[in-house]
Amino acid sequence: MARNMALPIDQALPIGGATPSRPRLVEAQRGGRAFWVLVVSAALVCGVFFIAALVHVELAQRQMKLDALTKTVAMARDNYNVLRHERSLLISPDNLSSQAARLGMKPSTQARFVAVEPDIIAGVLASTGDLSDAVAHDAESPLNEFGQLKSEIGGAP
Repeated sequence: MARNMALPIDQALPIGGATPSRPRLVEAQRGGRAFWVLVVSAALVCGVFFIAALVHVELAQRQMKLDALTKTVAMARDNYNVLRHERSLLISPDNLSSQAARLGMKPSTQARFVAVEPDIIAGVLASTGDLSDAVAHDAESPLNEFGQLKSEIGGAP
């Protein structure tokens, strides 16, 4: 025997198949789960959009800083090139000779070379720390063994 869902469970069905004239209505609870799933989903979507906007703002700020640095570097390079050009003009032979003439200097008419002893040259170079290869040549180099080995094996790696 099938039960009628409109009737309460504790009430028996009428015998003989007759249905009551007015069925009793039973209040059923609504399922609120779909509503909360929708609310949480909407909150997550809004959160993702907010985070995406924050990332976009941060990227735009960093790009502006990068553009400013690029502009500063370009200006510094231009300034360097201007200073290099001015330096080349100042040390040019024509400019140097005109400045020397303005100061009253004139070219030498006679040149006299004086021989200096090698001991004096070595003492001066040693005291200034500027030793050339001719003065401070070391006969034993750490690369001598490497060169000897390379010559024995015919330059093969």
